[in-house]
Amino acid sequence: MNKKIILFGVALLSGTALFAKAGDSRYVAVQNAEVRASASSFAKKTGALSYAEEVVIVNEDKNWTQVQSKNNPKISGWISTASLSKRKIVSSSFSASANELALAGKGFNDEIESEYKKTGDSDYAAVDAMEKQAVSNEEVRKFMVDGLLNTGVSK
Repeated sequence: MNKKIILFGVALLSGTALFAKAGDSRYVAVQNAEVRASASSFAKKTGALSYAEEVVIVNEDKNWTQVQSKNNPKISGWISTASLSKRKIVSSSFSASANELALAGKGFNDEIESEYKKTGDSDYAAVDAMEKQAVSNEEVRKFMVDGLLNTGVSK
């Protein structure tokens, strides 16, 4: 019986270590994190946080974290949990988009891109043109609703 209680206690303590607690600090790990009124990609934008900016955790909901900027208390709301880091980020002249950080994490960098360009098999002009296209949140929402896809609303 005592072993079960101890095992349950250890499991409970280790599980809570995975989640942030209200009042904990986190740091923005992407170039620009949009702050939303609720935990949804389609919620109204209430502000933006910059790379390395410190925030205070207010609440968590699955893939979203409710935060308040430590530098500007007027900026508060929900951002994607993936945009936050537990480690303090020392801001420098370094600047990267979320896509660039994701690619770098997978090993893609300027050197590898240069190698791809040397082969001549890649059409970077087409990729550059696609990256310049903008799709509004309303267009994405309509696409998802029409296609019976998850609308991005947290449950």
